[in-house]
Amino acid sequence: MIYETIISTIDKNGNVNFSPFGIKKTNDFIFISPYVPSKSLNNLKETSCAVVNYTTSSLDFVKCIIGKKKFKIKECKFIKCFFMENCVCYDEVEVVGFVDDKVRPKFKCKIVSSKNLNKFQGFNRAQLSIIEACILASRVKMIERNKIFKDLSYLEIAITKTAGIEERKAWRLINDYITNELSRL
Repeated sequence: MIYETIISTIDKNGNVNFSPFGIKKTNDFIFISPYVPSKSLNNLKETSCAVVNYTTSSLDFVKCIIGKKKFKIKECKFIKCFFMENCVCYDEVEVVGFVDDKVRPKFKCKIVSSKNLNKFQGFNRAQLSIIEACILASRVKMIERNKIFKDLSYLEIAITKTAGIEERKAWRLINDYITNELSRL
């Protein structure tokens, strides 16, 4: 199963980076497969640790995609990294294995600590649609333009029916981003 998360990593100078990631998880391990090239890839190679943030805020995913990655953070207890203050829960992980690949290398990470911060209230369909739109946005250069617009049109049904104020803002931001990116191609 793939879980949609936001990964926080740091570089060798301590600068924090946030990236949305679909991760695979077993009882004790998390598998992270960043695209080449990426900051997350470099940071995982440099520091061998990360935080897997589980959040219900679809706006946080959008902010990562559009480059507005300013989140309130706190320092981890067991690794040298930071977690998102508003996440539901997080896992602190250390890299214990690496499989190189030209497109998406894979990091095998051992969970060294898991922490619950907030009560999980559940998702609504709008939040899930926004996360799907973020995945489309991250692959604008790989997916046919018509498919992107068709998928967005379908996803918008859930926005219309179930979105709150934050989700409507997130939907506008991600749609503007996708439109701008497509206009550059």
